[in-house]
Amino acid sequence: MQLVKIPLTLDPIKAAKMHSNYQGGIESAQLPRLLEASAGFCSDIQVQFSCDTDEQGTVIINGHAQGEVTLTCQRCMHEYKQNLSVEFCYSPLTAKSQEDDIPDIYDPVDMDENGHIAIAELIEDEFIVSIPFFPMHDVEDCSVEQDFTLGEIDDSVEERPNPFAVLQKLKK
Repeated sequence: MQLVKIPLTLDPIKAAKMHSNYQGGIESAQLPRLLEASAGFCSDIQVQFSCDTDEQGTVIINGHAQGEVTLTCQRCMHEYKQNLSVEFCYSPLTAKSQEDDIPDIYDPVDMDENGHIAIAELIEDEFIVSIPFFPMHDVEDCSVEQDFTLGEIDDSVEERPNPFAVLQKLKK
C-alpha cells in the first residue's frame, strides 16, 4: 500500500468548513523528537483525522494515529518494539477565542501567524507523551529471569520512642 502523506501544516478553519477527512501517514524522518525519545527506530505513523465544527460552532480536529517504536527495556536493557496508538481531539485558539472558551473535552492548540497548525508536530507530541516512563517487556518476554533485591532485608525493627509522648503526659 502506498503511503499518502499527511500535510505537515493545516488551516483548521478552512478544513472544518469543508468537513475535511485525512487518512495517510507521516514519515519517520519528519519525527526527529520521537526518534530521539525512542531507541532510534520509529515506523511511519498511520494517521486518520477529520476537521469539523461541533454544535457550538467550535472548530475541532478529531482523530487517531498508530505506529511502532523501539524502546529499551528498563529491566533487561535490551531493545524491543512497542506498538503505540493515540487518540486526539484538538480545538485551535483563534484571535476571538481564548483557552477558557474551549470546552474541556478538546485540547487547545495555538495557530501560527498564518492561521495554520503543525499537525505533524502535534501527533509527534502525542506519541512522545504515550511512551511509558519505564518501558519494559512483558515479564514472559524479558530476558531477566526474576526480580531481585540487592543486600539483605533486616526483619528486626527497633521500636523508637514516640517524640510526642511528653505532650501526652502533659495533657493528663
